[in-house]
This record gives sequence, C-alpha cells and structure tokens, in this order.
Amino acid sequence: MLLAVLLLASCDGTLYHRFEQVDDAGWAATDTLQFVYEGADATFDGSAVELSLQVRYAAAYKYKNLCMRVETFRVSDTTLLSIDTLCCQMYSDDGRRLGSTAGTMYQNASNIVDIAASPSDTLLLRVVNIMPEECLPNVFDVGVRLAAKR
Repeated sequence: MLLAVLLLASCDGTLYHRFEQVDDAGWAATDTLQFVYEGADATFDGSAVELSLQVRYAAAYKYKNLCMRVETFRVSDTTLLSIDTLCCQMYSDDGRRLGSTAGTMYQNASNIVDIAASPSDTLLLRVVNIMPEECLPNVFDVGVRLAAKR
C-alpha cells in the first residue's frame, strides 16, 4: 500500500508534501512554521525544485489573499537558497471564493517558484505570514509542496 502511494506521488514529480497546524487562536506574525525535506534518491534528476505553499482556512477568513514569506536553506552547508513571497488568492476579483472545499474548510495553493536546489538536497523551509494583523484568525494549516522540475 505504501509503495502504491509513493508511486502515485512520484508520477507528478512530487518530492514532499506536508502540512503544519497553526495555533487555534490564529497564525501570529511571530510564529514561524518549519519544514524539513530530507532529499530524494537519485531517481529524481534535475537542477531545480518547484515550491508552492498551501493553506487550509475557514470560510470566515476575511482577506482576499494570504501572503507568506518562505526562506529556503540547504541544510548541508546552511546556504540560503531563496527568500520568496508567495500568495494564496482566496477570493476572485468579483468576490467568489477560490480553491477547493470539504464542508467548512477550504484549501488553496500559491503560485509556484523554482528553488536552485537538487531533489537530493536536504532543505529547511521557514514560513511566516506577512499579513497586516498581529494574529491571523481562521487559518488552520499551512503546507509546503516540493516537486522535481521537469
């Protein structure tokens, strides 16, 4: 069963896909979420990794988007590979909610950026919200998706 899941994930080039829960009271501007990707085997080749962020949130989320800063480090030599601002657009210009839903929880993804890393590199990713509120309510989880660039 585990092998089947790994094979399905590798079909779209996904190397890593993980969510971290934020505090029940909301995502504070001082809260840094950390993700560690431990590298893939040599079956994934390439000179870049694609990064996107995902967010699970409540219908009561009040902003049009959610902007986050992500810093990516190569763990082996602590090299800072990138600092990016990624945004998940929650509402369209005409006010319609975007993304998928499962009842009262919604999920949406950011744009994709390339990271100058090999799929075999071990990476540390630090994510913070850069929205105007000190504590951002109605956000449940934030996720990171890494994929091998084709």
